[in-house]
Amino acid sequence: MQKNDKKAYLNNSTLILLAFAVVFYARIVASTIHLSLLNLLHFIIVPAVCAIAITTTRTKDPKQIAICYSFIIGLSILFGVTIASALLNHAGLINAIVSFMMLAEPFIFLLAISCISMSLKSFIKVRNFLYWGVGINFLLAAIQKPAIDAGRIYAGGLNGTDGCGGVFFVSGAGNYVSATVSVVFALYFFNRREDSLYVKLAVASAALWHILFSDSKQIVLAYGLAWMLLIVLSIEDIVKTLKLLAALISLGSIGLWCVQNVEAFKAYTSWARPELYGADGLAWYAKFYSIRSILGYYQSPLNWLLGLGPGHTVSRLGAWFLRDFAAILGPLGSTRTTIGADAMDFVANFWLTSGSSLFSPIFGWAGIWGDLGLLGLGSYLYLGYLAWKHFGLDNSLKVTLLSIFIMGLIFTQMEEPGYMLSIAYILGLSWQEQRLNQAKFI
Repeated sequence: MQKNDKKAYLNNSTLILLAFAVVFYARIVASTIHLSLLNLLHFIIVPAVCAIAITTTRTKDPKQIAICYSFIIGLSILFGVTIASALLNHAGLINAIVSFMMLAEPFIFLLAISCISMSLKSFIKVRNFLYWGVGINFLLAAIQKPAIDAGRIYAGGLNGTDGCGGVFFVSGAGNYVSATVSVVFALYFFNRREDSLYVKLAVASAALWHILFSDSKQIVLAYGLAWMLLIVLSIEDIVKTLKLLAALISLGSIGLWCVQNVEAFKAYTSWARPELYGADGLAWYAKFYSIRSILGYYQSPLNWLLGLGPGHTVSRLGAWFLRDFAAILGPLGSTRTTIGADAMDFVANFWLTSGSSLFSPIFGWAGIWGDLGLLGLGSYLYLGYLAWKHFGLDNSLKVTLLSIFIMGLIFTQMEEPGYMLSIAYILGLSWQEQRLNQAKFI
């Protein structure tokens, strides 16, 4: 490696930290200084950092080059489908740009991390930045919990759990995003070889406590189902399957005992209502409300392929982002339909959906399919496959990737930048760590 190349790599790693910081800390900074525009800044910075990383890297590693090309092709396909959907459905160009960025940004960020060859010094800097970020997020959430509870008792209005967003305070589902960061980090940390078992157990216990005090029950559901999926996908490897199954049974038994005997876990019985899940159960009526609504707006077979247009259905963009940022996006030519607003009204006025987002008809996979059709869904799944193929390096990372798939069936976390880029950061960091290990630098 030449001297000027090393300098470029170090600069790229610093730019990656900048891009991550803009995403990771934007919510709490914007809430503190009351400047919501900061929440849009990452849409410019992340692709700019990726472009700089790609154009300045001097890697000759064929594996890195292959990963870069595959992601560029996948992103190009998604972009083409998004533009085609916008043209077909007369959606604004700004709709297409924001929709593409909401879906593609974590893959763009992952591309930026993986296309450079980090030195050991750069890797340690990037890893320590993650450690500090996870610690700050956890401490803020732990502080916010009693403070918000006290405010609720005093003022009688604040929700004592959904506000525990850590660095993602204030946002609609900040508690889930904040707790997910702790869980993903705990799984990553548990697989590290150089740390003692006691430290790993302490980190895992902190993540579990974070789930409990933030009332982020859906994370447990998502990871539990993801673990089951991983067992199914590992069925050809009998030894691996038995290990995963034994671990799931053990943890499931402990969890069941806690639900039955520990007060802090009692909330997990709220979903145990068989009458909701029958053939004509209210759970399915609520969950598929948006799908029925979207199909009612189809006017040609092309809608099956390209949907109703970016931001025109129940994606995060269509449900509330275009509404919340109308003052900025409206003058830029944004377009909206009534589908997202109708779904929001349904959620607010139906007792089951207003009580839990598990039953919400506004969720990631419905939004991608509704906005961009089957071609958009397929192009997004292709990018997910690339992430699985290249960055699912161990069981902890694989189960996290599968949990994203499950969360996409629940709510709109797949379009939440803090959630997705935090996972992308850890995936990329793990990939760089493996590369350094293979080069005998660690």
